[in-house]
Amino acid sequence: MPLVDIDSAKSFLSSLENRSEREELFSIYERLPYQLINDSPTVKHYTRWENLDKLNLKIESLDGKRGGNYPSIPGYVRVVIHNNLVKETPLEFSSSVGNSLIKPEDHKLVSLTLSLSRKLEIKQGGKYLICHYTDVEGNFSPINIEIKVPEGESADVIYYSENKGKSMNSAVISASVSKNSSLNLTLVNKGNLSYNFVYSKARVEGSINTYIISSGFSEGHVEYHSYLEEGAQAFFSSRALGVENNNIDVITNVYHDGPKSVSNGFMKSVSAGSSFVVTRGDARINEQAIDSSTSIIGKAIMLGESTAVVAPMLEVRTGRVITAKHSASVSKVPEDLIFYLQNRGFDKKSAEGLIIRGFMEEEGDTEIVKKLIDEIITSLGY
Repeated sequence: MPLVDIDSAKSFLSSLENRSEREELFSIYERLPYQLINDSPTVKHYTRWENLDKLNLKIESLDGKRGGNYPSIPGYVRVVIHNNLVKETPLEFSSSVGNSLIKPEDHKLVSLTLSLSRKLEIKQGGKYLICHYTDVEGNFSPINIEIKVPEGESADVIYYSENKGKSMNSAVISASVSKNSSLNLTLVNKGNLSYNFVYSKARVEGSINTYIISSGFSEGHVEYHSYLEEGAQAFFSSRALGVENNNIDVITNVYHDGPKSVSNGFMKSVSAGSSFVVTRGDARINEQAIDSSTSIIGKAIMLGESTAVVAPMLEVRTGRVITAKHSASVSKVPEDLIFYLQNRGFDKKSAEGLIIRGFMEEEGDTEIVKKLIDEIITSLGY
């Protein structure tokens, strides 16, 4: 069985503009493998792609159960997509197909997503909250988002994805940040034993801060690739939280293409229950990126019988660098620490929650990121 029901996909595709282009994209999806076999820790098969091909999801536009109860943040322009219906937007969806920064051959599910999605374009600075919901069992919901921050402007974009059960949200998200411009990009992916795919690229001449949060998926895969031009600055932080039998895979890669570019990355994960959580990434300084600096740090903690993998990689292809460092650590939460907290009046679940919160939060988090992390941890029962 395929990931999406072929008849349902082709019927939905025919209802959109530029049908012939979309059919070509869909044919790319049909012939591409999920990924090439490779034992490198940054490209290894940690996501169980074969599980996705058991889903046979339909793509339909249906009214959901949430009603009008969507989160909002003061000062942010809100866009709501619910079960493939655009429920609320002050922005226009483009009729064009594809993404200027992300190519369909980048990944099998990129071509699928591009073939079936409308494109939301953000072409100026400002604050935007994009809510992407799916709560109908057996539904596939794709979206294509393209962000372009003009020179001298700043933008803050939050993509908030939430879905439940045997459903799947899939997003292709690109960001171009011009010189003397800045972008805060937050990618929140929250599941309830559901499925999720996000593929994102950023081309940066100015500065970008990226926050990635992923939790609660039977199978969740997030990839973020940032390309830094001369003098560009990038900070990224990924957080993954697995419970029960979740399988979560988060990749954060940064490529220094221009001189005097700077990046700092932190990857954190918590695995609990019988979950399997992977956080990995590659920081690469290319030959022409002289006098650049990079740092990529990975940390994970495990509770119960869970498994965590942390793989920060470093590639330096020039002899002229300012700083290049990476480190990784994985540890089990000592049972005596849980016991200590229980003796201080906490039940086991509350004790674990206290440890998780303390580990997942970072000093530099924005108030919005702190709130989102706390809401996700609470929703998972901690």
